[in-house]
Amino acid sequence: WWGKINMKLEMNSFLTNRERAVDYLNTRERLYVVDGFGGWEKEYREPVRVITSRAYHALFMQNMLVPPTQEELKEFEAGAAKKPFVILNAGVFPCNRQTAGMTSSTSVSVSFSRREMVILGTQYAGEMKK
Repeated sequence: WWGKINMKLEMNSFLTNRERAVDYLNTRERLYVVDGFGGWEKEYREPVRVITSRAYHALFMQNMLVPPTQEELKEFEAGAAKKPFVILNAGVFPCNRQTAGMTSSTSVSVSFSRREMVILGTQYAGEMKK
């Protein structure tokens, strides 16, 4: 699992990247939010929320995820039984190369314990499906 490409990241570095992404997204005049499910089978599917500043990233994920019904949108509200996996895509903005564990201006960081992915420094929409 860990190697030259996939590298373990300390939680402090993940939180630094997360803060950087949130700060960047908070400066945008318009954000796109997509709620959907990874997987068709209700027993196994995962709720996913994508927050991005790029319309084509939102469109890409609308195509990748199963759209929720009006009733199922409740699963994305605060206090829902299962917290959605949140993708914070601030790919237009680079990560700070001085952050521990960063080797370039690009970072795709995942915390399964927080159910979050943070994307910095890459505008490749395919990063979100990984």
